[in-house]
Amino acid sequence: MKLKLLVKLMVLVVLSTVTVSMAFSEQFAFVDLKPSANSKIMKTNWWTGQAGATDFEEALDIAKNGHEFEGLGDVKIPFKIEDAVLTVFGSNSAGNPKKIEGINIGKAAKTIYFLHMTAWENVGAPSYKFIMHYDDGSTEELLMESNINSDNWDQVPAPLKDKNSAWVWKETAVTVANGGLIATKWDNPKASKLIKTIDLVSLETVAVPALFALTLGDASAAVTIGGKLATTWSYLKVDR
Repeated sequence: MKLKLLVKLMVLVVLSTVTVSMAFSEQFAFVDLKPSANSKIMKTNWWTGQAGATDFEEALDIAKNGHEFEGLGDVKIPFKIEDAVLTVFGSNSAGNPKKIEGINIGKAAKTIYFLHMTAWENVGAPSYKFIMHYDDGSTEELLMESNINSDNWDQVPAPLKDKNSAWVWKETAVTVANGGLIATKWDNPKASKLIKTIDLVSLETVAVPALFALTLGDASAAVTIGGKLATTWSYLKVDR
């Protein structure tokens, strides 16, 4: 009888703590952009993907293994920048795809940090957006607009109205005196759901959007209730 009572109590504990078992276990996680990239940094016009002058070798050099960038709130945000850039359509670079779908995430996350900007700009209206796809089929969108949460790459330190966006890196006048990268923090309203993929979508303006890195804040792989219960029952079956 005591054993049966113990089993029942342990099952109740498991059921009541499943949410805890799904809690975020990592502070930050880098997203690999290479499978979705259509441009580069080295020896490349990143806004076209064609061979030419390069601008951001400095950023690549300091963050190729990950680097903590300051400027976005009180916390330093790590980004891993690789020679892999995602660029989409703008009328000034019409050869780019109008959207890049299926950036693989495969994790739940409380926050997403985007390292991005545009070549040229479309002030007064959004010029691109990120679409987050969840494992339950739902989506969320983040619109990007110059002077709000985005800007032309050579406008450092132009002010951004969005408190969750900031210039976090500036080059040392290798190509231009005021080229840089913007970080935007997005608080996920569905933090407990697994994000399957993210899309980068152009809204087909003059601006040429580019994504250089993605970092997940408080990220974790999904833990299923069934998986947790199976582990627990396996433990309970041990003879005593």
